[in-house]
Amino acid sequence: MQILYWFMLIFMVTLMPFLLGAIPVKYMNSFQRTPAMMYLCGWFVSFSVFELVSVPFILLERSFTEVVFVYSIIMLGILGISCWLGRDALKECLQWKKWVCAFGDMPWWTKLAWLAVIVLIAMQMIHAVVFEYYDGDDSYYVAQAVMTNTFDSMYVRDNYTGYIYPLDIRHALSPTPIYIAWMSRISGIHPTIIAHSVLAPIWLFLMYCVYSQIGRRLLIKYKEWQPVFLIFLTIWFSYGNISIYTTETFIMTRTWQGKGLMAGVILPALLLCMLYLTDKKVSKGCWMLFSTVILSAVFATSVAFMLIPTIVGLAAVVIGWQKKSAKTVLLMGAWCLPCIVLAFCYLLLR
Repeated sequence: MQILYWFMLIFMVTLMPFLLGAIPVKYMNSFQRTPAMMYLCGWFVSFSVFELVSVPFILLERSFTEVVFVYSIIMLGILGISCWLGRDALKECLQWKKWVCAFGDMPWWTKLAWLAVIVLIAMQMIHAVVFEYYDGDDSYYVAQAVMTNTFDSMYVRDNYTGYIYPLDIRHALSPTPIYIAWMSRISGIHPTIIAHSVLAPIWLFLMYCVYSQIGRRLLIKYKEWQPVFLIFLTIWFSYGNISIYTTETFIMTRTWQGKGLMAGVILPALLLCMLYLTDKKVSKGCWMLFSTVILSAVFATSVAFMLIPTIVGLAAVVIGWQKKSAKTVLLMGAWCLPCIVLAFCYLLLR
């Protein structure tokens, strides 16, 4: 039975995100259609849908079981639709011969650089599990996931005592621990194991998927230098633990926490979206990714209420000026409306 539990969990963190990303990638151009892009798109689809589904149940103080049932049904439906509508994108990204041939055409030093990237990222993923760090905030994040799964309630029990208390509105709109509890309920694996031994390396890998796409976009004319960009980043993150508050420390020691996910994955993904929004012709898939990243930011932390509209607003002005397009400014501003609406909900319920 334990083997079945682990197979379910492995499916949820590997194949399922890849399949979910088929819909956004279907509407991207050929340059953007890569396995890494499909994988990261799938995670952001999962995060954003969970935010939309779970928050109403949390605010109404409904049971966690209801969230599990509704979200699981919706995700099964999206998964089926994604496999059907995005089948062409899936086939294109799974053409391993194309990627092998592309690797074979690279200069010898670029091949060695890519092998170095793989080794360095694998070492960091192993380090994240073998030398896992028990951060003090685990007493909230991981404990909240355990309490949710155990007592079938969300943000209405004190994590330190177990006593019932009024809804914790400070965290209620950012359900990252509830998402971990959902994975635990579906797979049967304890939330603590999922957070420390599964999501720690998986979301670290997700971060490098995002940065690989950033490097692919920045070095579009210098493809052979893309692995060098990633080598620089892996070394940077390996030795960036100069303070407990740096992005490098967050991603290496508390990836499974909302703030770690925000700093290490979501903000770089927002930068990736900005880079593609500067293109003369922006694909529909990039707008889809942009919308899911914004919702995922709120999913991760309530700081996104203020941070995301500020970043996107400033970027919209710059990009709109560069493209001389008021439509781009309006569209980017429109995608910030969920943040603004949730911010008003937060202020009203405090």
